[in-house]
Amino acid sequence: MNETKKPAVLISLFLLVFCSLPGLTQKHEIHLHDNWQAIRITDIPADGNTITLPEYKPTGWMEAVVPGTVLTTLLHNGKIPDPFIGLNNELIPDIYDTGREYYTYWFRNEFTLPAKAEGKQTWLNFRGINYKADIFLNGKRVNTSPHEGMFLRARYNITPFLNDGKNILAVIVEPPLYVGDATRGQGGDGMIARNVTMQFTAGWDWITPVRDRNTGIWDKVSLEFSGDVDIRNSYVRTRVPGARMPGENQDPAYLTFSSELSNSSGQQISGRLMVEIDGNSYSRRVTLQPGEQLTAGLPEVRLRNPALWWPNGMGDQPLYTARFSFVADRGEESDSEHVTFGIRETGNYFDEHIRGQVFTVNGQKVFIKGGNWIASDMLLRLSAERYEAEIRMHAEMNMNMIRIWGGGLTERPDFYDACDRYGILVWQDLWMTGDCNGRWLDPVKKESQARRREYPDDHSLFLIAVEDQVKMLRNHPSLYLWCGGNEFPPPDNINKALVNDIFPRLDDTRFYLEESVSADLMDNIIGGVGDGPYGILEPEWIFLNRTNPLNPEIGSIGMPNIESLRRFIPQEDLVPPEGNRVRPAWSYHKYITLGDFPQRYGEIKDVADFAFKSQIVAYEQYRSLQEGINFRMWDWYTGMLVWKNQNPWTSLRGMFYDYYLDYTGGYFGYKSAASPVHIQLNLDDSTVCVINQSLYPLQDATAEVAIYDIHGRDPRGWTTGFSAEPQSVKNLEKLRLPDTGQQVYFARLILKDSSGKVLAENFYWLSSQPGTYRQLEELRPVTLQVDQGNISDGKLSVSVENPADETAFFIRLKITDDNNELLLPVFIDDNYFTLLPGEKRTCTIDLSHSGITEAAGDFFLAVEGYNVNEEKYSLQ
Repeated sequence: MNETKKPAVLISLFLLVFCSLPGLTQKHEIHLHDNWQAIRITDIPADGNTITLPEYKPTGWMEAVVPGTVLTTLLHNGKIPDPFIGLNNELIPDIYDTGREYYTYWFRNEFTLPAKAEGKQTWLNFRGINYKADIFLNGKRVNTSPHEGMFLRARYNITPFLNDGKNILAVIVEPPLYVGDATRGQGGDGMIARNVTMQFTAGWDWITPVRDRNTGIWDKVSLEFSGDVDIRNSYVRTRVPGARMPGENQDPAYLTFSSELSNSSGQQISGRLMVEIDGNSYSRRVTLQPGEQLTAGLPEVRLRNPALWWPNGMGDQPLYTARFSFVADRGEESDSEHVTFGIRETGNYFDEHIRGQVFTVNGQKVFIKGGNWIASDMLLRLSAERYEAEIRMHAEMNMNMIRIWGGGLTERPDFYDACDRYGILVWQDLWMTGDCNGRWLDPVKKESQARRREYPDDHSLFLIAVEDQVKMLRNHPSLYLWCGGNEFPPPDNINKALVNDIFPRLDDTRFYLEESVSADLMDNIIGGVGDGPYGILEPEWIFLNRTNPLNPEIGSIGMPNIESLRRFIPQEDLVPPEGNRVRPAWSYHKYITLGDFPQRYGEIKDVADFAFKSQIVAYEQYRSLQEGINFRMWDWYTGMLVWKNQNPWTSLRGMFYDYYLDYTGGYFGYKSAASPVHIQLNLDDSTVCVINQSLYPLQDATAEVAIYDIHGRDPRGWTTGFSAEPQSVKNLEKLRLPDTGQQVYFARLILKDSSGKVLAENFYWLSSQPGTYRQLEELRPVTLQVDQGNISDGKLSVSVENPADETAFFIRLKITDDNNELLLPVFIDDNYFTLLPGEKRTCTIDLSHSGITEAAGDFFLAVEGYNVNEEKYSLQ
């Protein structure tokens, strides 16, 4: 058999930035994202044939945002207020009230072909249009039937329609056929689900309705050039038999290659489908009849000592590139495309003791730590740069899985590219939800439960879209499983087609669940739907109450810092909640109550104080949520997914970072708890516990436990040695609070390896009187000593020292400008930490994603805390 050698890791920061530049994809493709104009259909009487003629004068048209939606174009031109701020969204007409024509728009573009198009077939590609469209070019209609469906790529051979000079393209885009009444609960009246589109645009309990239902050319548009034979949807299927270990010499892996070939000519063409990888090439002979399309595959290839792809926290994420091409017998290369892929094998089995699915990669169990994702932006302002930032934040939080919730979208290749680089497994729901698709009897929905269970109206369109999206995404090693819907499966005929045809034929290496709470995933021991709860919890709750073996949605709180609140809550509403009573903007932005939890840390002085104390609450909430799952790893649980990780809008619930990409306290609480090697305090019985989620034993390790009073004095504790097996939980001794009459104590837990290196650290604030930490108000103000290193390659080293004889509690680092607005995103390896008297902490802040690579005197490092006097230091 043919063999290839182990490649180098593919991705570098330079390549990442280079490949994300507009207009740069493969050598034979160019983006068509500039020079678009738009106008409402009712504002012009002309049709598509007319407006694409050279004599037509586009008077009254406005600059359009493509990729984008009608709302992003209107916002760009100042025609609507920013729906992310205050109650502005109420000022934007809703499509249910205006009718569909109000948001039906023409999009028009003039372009000239590059010289490389001469003598080639030219293809016009749309990666996403919502919802219905007709395309016109140079006075002719291009498509012979209307494009329909949000999740369906479109590809047209426009060679016969092209001019030698200027070309005029126009696309009329209509909204979803059924837009729904957004005032009637989650997903509105449910009618949005009659379409094959995203459902959250009709509103949910965490987001406001999107007034145009995201109508528009919302994803990439490109021109592609090929010879007479065009290559599409190339696929590399990987097989990695047996149980493997990261970083070792590997037994062989096995690769299978295939491509779809299309002959655009009127002649028979013979040639070879070629695949090149790491200097080796493989080929097979193919003959295509005039106009024929076929799928051609190559025999399986044996790959010696492959570089295996692993989930985050288990190993590295090397990526390979395969180049597919078709070379005709007459010698010229007709077309080529590059496929980036990772070599790994996924698996799963139902554990009869745990009563839930165990997910595996390369033969090793993966303890699932992750959460739910909606979309990067409510208005679909998507970019590779933002995806990079968000997925990096997930990886640095020690997550290994993201679930794409079914009321959203099939995430874009740019999203999956980032997940590939960072080792984030992806659970991809299809476009169903229990709310809209009839799981429950719901009197506010327009149609009956039985009728809603038959949604969408066009089952064939749904299946065609699934087939297309599978082909678009199946090369990504991060894509772990497909799921039929959120909390409800697709109609029976759709589900049978997925199970018996589409997935076996196109993507037979991945697990398929018919719904997110399927009995195939887990036994539902908590009753109800099988997920939740969603509100604020006492920290010990998850330790004392067993949830489902792999709960796909268990939620908590989300509160931005004051800097973000000031960006979207109007000044008159910047007032802290009083119990469940909040000002209108808080209610509109879906505030979920924190109860009395912030007040447990002292009297709320103002909204800034409320926001800061909410970060302490969030830290404790999310740390305890993950730690309560940790201590029953492989006993009660195979993992857990938080509801939810992020918000595509300026919402006040469920997030680890806010819409502007600023960390919350919960981010660092979860990050601590999700560390692959971790030491924690079990809140059910105060046992100190070590979690070893790695694939290697922990030999001759040491746990050090110390308890302090709130001023960091009077330490007492213990040290113990132990060893722990791979993927195991090791219970040590109990921690007992001193009987000194104090209310609040601090506890520091440190885990060291056999050489004395610190592997993990955890810091708790504990109360002898449950439900209050108000003794913390006795902490005296502290001024910290802060030293900065030089910024090198965008990275800043910061040393924070507590010279006082008082504890500095819950210290936050941030980067601001002269107006105290945050520089975002920045990446900080540690934050919201506590320093006892005399202690010092060194942190690294990566500023490069925000464009700062050297000294920047216009920006400042700011340091604040519960009892820390805020100080600012210029980034010199």
